[in-house]
Amino acid sequence: MRMSLPFLYMRPRQMIAIPAILSVIFLIAILIRGVPIGMEFTGGTLVRIRGLDDRPDLSMVEPAVENFLGSKIYLKITEDRTRQTGRFGLDLETSKVLSEEEKVELQKFLEKKFGITGNYGAEWFGSILTGIYREQARRAIIAAIIAMAIIIFIAFRRKVVVGAILLCLGLDMLGTLGCMAIFGVPLTLASIAGLLMLIGYAVDTNILLSVQTVKRLGGEVRERILTAMKTGLMMSGTTALAMIIINVITVAPALYQLSAVLIFGILVDIVNTWFLNAGILLWHSSRIKEEFYVSE
Repeated sequence: MRMSLPFLYMRPRQMIAIPAILSVIFLIAILIRGVPIGMEFTGGTLVRIRGLDDRPDLSMVEPAVENFLGSKIYLKITEDRTRQTGRFGLDLETSKVLSEEEKVELQKFLEKKFGITGNYGAEWFGSILTGIYREQARRAIIAAIIAMAIIIFIAFRRKVVVGAILLCLGLDMLGTLGCMAIFGVPLTLASIAGLLMLIGYAVDTNILLSVQTVKRLGGEVRERILTAMKTGLMMSGTTALAMIIINVITVAPALYQLSAVLIFGILVDIVNTWFLNAGILLWHSSRIKEEFYVSE
């Protein structure tokens, strides 16, 4: 088989260097910008306004509402693309837990100062509820990683292969969080669900590569990697396309956050799987071949 992808001719060290540099960039982004934390984990109030005829001017609304509430807020405009009504919506998040009276006062303020009249709704997240959410999310992620590590070890039982897959999984999480920091996607229950789905997806692509490289016989290692890559990139491309469509047409914040996390994760996983893991497996295969010839 003739290899047509230029980077397959790269040395393993060069392949590993690319995801390593990107991971450093993502880490810097997390340290500088920080990953936004949703109200499910910090507490506060989410006010949803629907059925607006005109698009609100956020540059004017945001400072006025922050001054009115005395707390930092986050605003997001939504648009009804599914029903083609042409109407807008406004999501207002604040770390302040608003009472019913304060919510009514906020509604009157928005209607009087900016003419924002529509269907108002609110959700509250107190400290007890956010504490439960944080603990459940932490347990779910830890349990998922431990379960995947056990499955991978049972399937391969080779330290280098298992270590490479777990390293890719960790860098996938780091890269996804870095993208969330860069693009301002908050860490919520929906994005946690996306991270859990990403753990399974990342393990699938790396197992595909590892099985084709380590357990299959015949042909050159690079050729087997190319065969696995064609299947893996097809999987990643179709999944990413579906998530992009959902992300574009959805008006639900939860679907937007979940699809955004999966898009980030799939793109990061492509680099980590087909550069980092493939480079490690190439290096490992060359070491085994050298030891074989020396023993001969």
